[in-house]
Amino acid sequence: MVVALMLRASSEVLVIAKDELTRSGYNTLQLANELGIAVQLVENFLNGEIVDRNTYNLVCEKLNIGLDSHLDKLSETIDTRGDANSVSTNIEEASNGYSISRNEVPPAINLSDSNPSSELNQDLTNDLSLSSSNVNQDLQDDLLITSNQFVQKLRQKISSGLIRQCDRLRVIDINSPLYLHDLYTDIEVFTNLPSSQYLDLNETFANIPPEQYDRFYLAKLHPPSIPANQAVEEYKKILLVGGVGTGKTTLIKYWALASITDQILPDYLPVFLPLRSLIDLHNFHGTDSLNNPFTWLKSQITHYGLSGDILDGLSTNHVLEQLLNDGNFLLLWDGLDEIPEVYRAEIAQKILNFSDRYPKNRMVFAARNPIYGHILESFQTIEIAPFNHTQIAEFISKWFHTTSVQSPKKKDKFQQLLATNQPLAELATNPLLLTHICTAFNSCEYLKPNFYQEILNLLLNKWEQTKCLPSSPQQSLSTAQKQDLLSYVAIVSLDRHGYIWQNNELEDDFQACIKSSRNLSHVAVDRDQLFEMLKWQHSLLIESAKGIYKLSHTTLHDYLAAYRIANSNPAAAQKYLLDRMYLNRWHGVIVMTISISQQADRTLTMMKRKIDELVVKDPHLQSFLSWVNQQSIQMKTPYKAVTIRALYLDIDLEHTRSLDRARALDIAHSRSLERARTKALGFDNTMETEVDIDFTINLALNLDLALYFANHRILELACILEPDLHKGLQFLRQKFPDPYKDREKFSKWWQAKGLDWSKKLRSLIVQHRKGSQEWQFSENQLKILRTYHDANKLLVECLNNAEYVSPLVKNQIESTLLSPQGEYSILQY
Repeated sequence: MVVALMLRASSEVLVIAKDELTRSGYNTLQLANELGIAVQLVENFLNGEIVDRNTYNLVCEKLNIGLDSHLDKLSETIDTRGDANSVSTNIEEASNGYSISRNEVPPAINLSDSNPSSELNQDLTNDLSLSSSNVNQDLQDDLLITSNQFVQKLRQKISSGLIRQCDRLRVIDINSPLYLHDLYTDIEVFTNLPSSQYLDLNETFANIPPEQYDRFYLAKLHPPSIPANQAVEEYKKILLVGGVGTGKTTLIKYWALASITDQILPDYLPVFLPLRSLIDLHNFHGTDSLNNPFTWLKSQITHYGLSGDILDGLSTNHVLEQLLNDGNFLLLWDGLDEIPEVYRAEIAQKILNFSDRYPKNRMVFAARNPIYGHILESFQTIEIAPFNHTQIAEFISKWFHTTSVQSPKKKDKFQQLLATNQPLAELATNPLLLTHICTAFNSCEYLKPNFYQEILNLLLNKWEQTKCLPSSPQQSLSTAQKQDLLSYVAIVSLDRHGYIWQNNELEDDFQACIKSSRNLSHVAVDRDQLFEMLKWQHSLLIESAKGIYKLSHTTLHDYLAAYRIANSNPAAAQKYLLDRMYLNRWHGVIVMTISISQQADRTLTMMKRKIDELVVKDPHLQSFLSWVNQQSIQMKTPYKAVTIRALYLDIDLEHTRSLDRARALDIAHSRSLERARTKALGFDNTMETEVDIDFTINLALNLDLALYFANHRILELACILEPDLHKGLQFLRQKFPDPYKDREKFSKWWQAKGLDWSKKLRSLIVQHRKGSQEWQFSENQLKILRTYHDANKLLVECLNNAEYVSPLVKNQIESTLLSPQGEYSILQY
């Protein structure tokens, strides 16, 4: 049976249709929504105008208008007549209203009305004017192009062109080609956007001190995520959003490759459509081409290698029209942010119209800004989630395997770097920044502190420059002025309320900084435009929840503040840092400031003096430090004496708090260990005993120590001073299951492996050879000791990161860390 492609309803059919509309109570808009097509198509049908066969059948089926008798009669007539001059007339007569004669040209169809292009109309006219044998052959062939066999044949035909287009990556500072299949790491997405969630920070952080959540804790408040492949299978129309470097282009290229290689959606024809190419089409063909998604699709699939040999004489337009009507395409529109802003909303609207015109196809539209979801109303908005630890590790492994001849060695060193450098690890959650860090590490395993300026330059201008985009209109602020303003705002926000802006704090801070800046006070700055630019052009400002903003990375917030302080008057900068040395939220800024400051010697020496002054006037604290120092002198270990002092200070400080057994390190007290051992053996410990500490350590199942280790960052200062100790403790932490997530699983693990794990832990921790004294500290002394411990930890971090510290000053500070005043003279400068 053969049926025409373009049809017009007869008067008989129109009467039935209108009666059914009246009876059912439908209007044209409701009917169009029910059918999932444009309302203009329904109106064309009811007005007796020509529509495509798919629309005709949908409307007739919905309005209970039978088709079989008409189709049978049409088929018989076409099969029995062969006169070239009568084919079109016979079709018209036999179909009782299903008609396109060879002399009747369909009216021009405008894409804005969700109809095919004028180019398509011309091709249809030309094809319908062919000889009867050609027309008959075209109609018969049209019946075949919807078959799965033809779709699979077409997939094979376009596969090499598609793979050539999508299986490649653009990486800054890498001169050799890279392939997506070598480096792609599974991505996860948010189906509920973080910026759409409502959070009450006072409630959310009710039991968490601001110093803890301000810096890195907010990232843990993301909504649940799902695998990206699950999302593309579940949602037919997707608006994919995400900031600079989150992996939008990489993901949709991967979807194209995964589809053509039968990993996902194996029955579709994937087409990757970079919207950037529209500018070239626009310049070549004129304005109309910019408004025609059909032209974009035809251009791309022809570029893949679609040629006449597979079409068997059919026009490309005919094939694409039928495939679109049958929903055979997976269309992946990418790069909206790479075209001039004046065209973006228009292009989004045209793609929506195209989607409505061909509703059965799958489509993905990528953009940074989710605002386009208000135009693409039928699209599900999803956002790319940051990389987690597993994804980072997977990418690192693939990267060094692909780019480095010494991949295992390089990979291990790089992973150790991220494990010991939390600011750098935070940046690594962004795929673009992780790639940039890996590239830099490949060429030089030591990343200078000023490396963060490279990251900032990448987001402010370099990434846009690498795309060779046409120059944007002159902006009111230069790159230098943007950094100047951001660095000022970073400091002001830390002093006022931390890393997070809520309510009107963001506007207030920016306005205050603009007014106070000598470089910006004379510049006309549109704040709304500035915020939009920082959010969508540079991805430096993000909305973490409704009305809650932060800079995209806490590390960059710290660096911006450090940049401003380091470039200020040295005396004023030093005083500024020393005044904030005991405020935890400033620790990241202080470390970064000293890491890039050329006045590091003086600042570090002044920090050491101020820290020692905390305990110098308290005889009891001085006695405690003297005892700690004696333990480190008597201990025979491979660790430095200062590491032993840090270890003793941390352990005994925790022990003297006497909060509960989970907070008390039993390893610091021999009698506690003996009680634990005898209790584990089922005996009551009712007498004083002298025990062999080594024997006790080896046998006692110290669950309290294990639980404390799992939930607290113990031995922080000792780990910083001795990287090998830190590496060993990190390894043990990974082997330790979460005791609160699955208690039954933990209990079984503890019974089977707890003793062996405890032995390994204790072999890493320096063992007490002398009985720990009962230091009766007051609450105020305990507070001072904790401040003293944390300030020394900060000082060590500064020493380890300082670029311009002299070897003499570094050695003097390290050798006298955690020592009582009597053991040395307070350093002078």
